[in-house]
Amino acid sequence: MQKLLKNHIFSLIAWILILIISVVALPDITGLTREHSNVSLPQDVQSEVAQSIQNDWGPKQKNTYQIAVVFNKKKGMISADDKNAINQTVAKLKNNQDDYGIKQILAPDDNIATKNKLKSKNNKTWIMQINVAKNHAPINEVEKELTSAVKTNGVRTYITGADVLQNAFSNSIQEGIKKTEAITIVFIFIVLIIVFRSPIVPLISLLTVGVSFITSFSIVTNLVKYQNFPFSNFTQVFMIIVLFGIGTDYNILLYDKFKEDLGLGLNRYEAMKNALKVAGKTILYSGSSILIGFSALSLANFSIYQSAVGVAVGVAVLLIVLLTLNPFFMAVLGKKMFWPVKQFTGEHEDKLWHGISKGTLAHPIIYLLVLAVVVTPFALMYSGNLNYDDTDEIENSVPAKAGMLVVEKDFSKGMAEPSVLYIKSKHRLDNEADLRLLDQLTRQLQASKDVSFVTSVTQPYGESIDQLYVKNQLDTVNQGVDQARAGLGKLSQASKKVSAGASQLANGTSQLQTGTGQLQSGAGQLQTGTAQMSSGLNQLNSQLQSGTQGLAGAQQQTKATIEQSYKANLSKSIGSLPGLTAQQKMAAMQAAGAALEKSWVQASASMPDVSGQMGQLQSGVGRLASASGQLNTGATTLNGGIGQLHSSVGQLDSGANQLASSTPKITNGVDEVNSGLGQGATYLTGLASSSAADTFYIPKEFIKNDTFQTSIKNYLSPDKKSAMLMIVFKSNPSGTEATKKAQDLSLMAEKSFAGTRLKNAVVAMGGESSKIADIKEVANKDFIRTAAIMLIGIGIALIFVTRSLLQPIYILGTLLIAYFCSLSISEWVVKAVLNKDMITWNTPFFGFILLIALGVDYSIFLMTRYRALEGNRPSDRILKACGIIGTVVISAAIILGGTFAALIPSGIPTLIEVALTVIIGLIILVFIMPITLSAAVKLTYEGISMKKNRRVKD
Repeated sequence: MQKLLKNHIFSLIAWILILIISVVALPDITGLTREHSNVSLPQDVQSEVAQSIQNDWGPKQKNTYQIAVVFNKKKGMISADDKNAINQTVAKLKNNQDDYGIKQILAPDDNIATKNKLKSKNNKTWIMQINVAKNHAPINEVEKELTSAVKTNGVRTYITGADVLQNAFSNSIQEGIKKTEAITIVFIFIVLIIVFRSPIVPLISLLTVGVSFITSFSIVTNLVKYQNFPFSNFTQVFMIIVLFGIGTDYNILLYDKFKEDLGLGLNRYEAMKNALKVAGKTILYSGSSILIGFSALSLANFSIYQSAVGVAVGVAVLLIVLLTLNPFFMAVLGKKMFWPVKQFTGEHEDKLWHGISKGTLAHPIIYLLVLAVVVTPFALMYSGNLNYDDTDEIENSVPAKAGMLVVEKDFSKGMAEPSVLYIKSKHRLDNEADLRLLDQLTRQLQASKDVSFVTSVTQPYGESIDQLYVKNQLDTVNQGVDQARAGLGKLSQASKKVSAGASQLANGTSQLQTGTGQLQSGAGQLQTGTAQMSSGLNQLNSQLQSGTQGLAGAQQQTKATIEQSYKANLSKSIGSLPGLTAQQKMAAMQAAGAALEKSWVQASASMPDVSGQMGQLQSGVGRLASASGQLNTGATTLNGGIGQLHSSVGQLDSGANQLASSTPKITNGVDEVNSGLGQGATYLTGLASSSAADTFYIPKEFIKNDTFQTSIKNYLSPDKKSAMLMIVFKSNPSGTEATKKAQDLSLMAEKSFAGTRLKNAVVAMGGESSKIADIKEVANKDFIRTAAIMLIGIGIALIFVTRSLLQPIYILGTLLIAYFCSLSISEWVVKAVLNKDMITWNTPFFGFILLIALGVDYSIFLMTRYRALEGNRPSDRILKACGIIGTVVISAAIILGGTFAALIPSGIPTLIEVALTVIIGLIILVFIMPITLSAAVKLTYEGISMKKNRRVKD
């Protein structure tokens, strides 16, 4: 005995050391949970392919948080002062981007497009979209830092987005776990006091289960930290519920047997050994079945389902702790363990189970038919509609959720969580051909139902750039054509005027040529006259020299001769001049005659002494002769100039005639060109108004434009081989419509690229909607697969426990009936009481594994006791077993149900609904298990024994 006690003391010391090490080695649970809160999917599903493309994007895009900063006016609209305050906040973030780890900012007042997209129509809410690098800090620190940075006077500010909401979900789970832990411990303590009527037993039970949980949880979290063991938001809470639930049940089973053996007169060591032998065997059977069931989850493909494997680790540690640490307290305390109880009675039959089993054994078929009639409607009532929106798990008062609700109210519901379509090619995409295909896809997506808007490299603000479409370019060309045609019209009119002027010019030059001909003729006559005049003057001078003596007498005769000669010559000269009328010629003759007469009188007056002034006259005649010679020279020059003029006028006349004949041809050519441009303009106008003009075309020069380069930087990867299109849905991105649409749009993109340069490009939709669609598909497939594996594993374990092939089928059938009925009833309760349209997407799975794994415990309790009662008929044995185990099962169900009820105050819909499913399932099991198993034993074994001379075989 002393050796036995020493061994148990050694166990106590060992567990104390293990507990200390576990507590010290426990990592940061909050950080670990946050790090593994995202759902992990198989690498080949679309959202994971998209994530892979994003991770390969480059430093700018890799591992970034997409965050929406919401500015909201609670009452009224955003005023001018509010606008200035918001823009100051935006400027502060832009000026300190590196400090906040910000890689990209899109603010409401950046341009016309952002004003349209990031400002609500009621002007109550503005949104700023930013990307923050993950390596800057964990999301909770980023959220905290930005929350402080964006505070703006006069408006409410929120930080939201998919990453922020996921962090809020993790925080909500952690807060819910804290409530659950406290409530679970208090509830179990109270129930155990009621069951055992002792404060010591509850303390020992909670201590042993607590050691099991802390040790196993430390092991799991360290495996997660160093070996990437499956983990999720739900791992910790389910480990707490399952370990405290079944641990308490196992302790009740062990303590009851220990108490019973003490009441039979065994000492504490003998009672302890017998309790470990009998109850311990049942605990090992039950625990092994649960262990196999949860271990089967390691074969799941879905990370959320895999994360429940941590419960298997907890169950394994629990079995070791209960069967090694409990014996110390039992051996040391003995009956004092149940203080202040002094009477130790044996087993008591439960009236409920005994009565149900007795009635079933009397009329097994009737009971089974009634059971089928009752449960069938419940099994068929389940709709199968599930809610995949994790934001429903978050209280509306949480800032991230409140900000999302503001965005949904004033914008489209998908504004806070946009989807991203990635296209990965083997060649660069920054060229006209590929940009045209990307723009074509952008417009197709934009035109799709439930899409609010789409942004891409060619439409960076969710709107088309008009200059990059043929229609706009044709309009520009048409404007140029119209201007050209207007100019040609004017040229045609001018040409017609030139043609008319050329005709007039031709007529005028003909007349001018005739006049210059006449002028040339007169100039010739003038030249002849001046020559004759010069000759006469020379003769006169000679006569004056030779006949000065006869001068006086011949004065009159000379006068007459000069006058006659002068007039005759002058008359000829004047008469030959063109362009003078007869009157003008007469007046010129008269003026010349008067001048001659006057000159003569003056000459006569000046020569009273003819002979005395003869020398002067001779000198004057000499000068006159010299002047006449000069006049003759001038007349000769004039005659030559007029000849040249006549020749030039002839050339002008010829050119004028050519111009007159050419201008009609020019006019006709201009008119033909104008007509051709008119026809071209008509074609271009028609083309501009056709669907063909609605085509994207970007000149090479525009690609190099600084503005467009910014768009390329934002929407193309650094190597320019990947592109992304951001899609904002009108509906809830986590809703059924958006999740289905995300997959449809991805398929649309693949079809759009078929037969093009991008036919071999990888197309993958990322974002919340696509991820939920993948979760739905993977979860549904993996649920069926994992459930089958789990049932097969538990079934094999039951074969060894019951040593029967039929009993496992009965047991699993009973559990499935309880599950489907509980799921249907839970859905009804959620709709009627919780006012929700659907149950959460992971409720069916967690409800299944927990109810099946825990419910099999009670079946094993019953069938183990059934096998222990040898020597009686099967009916008597099952009736006796139901009476004895009924008390244990009902007590265990109350404790386990109460433990799960501790999840309800957490406020997390998934935990509440899972708790409802398990609690309702346990209640159903309490009532149907004695029916199904009693009827199965009666109809199977006693029916067979009747054919074999009532020999009982099992």
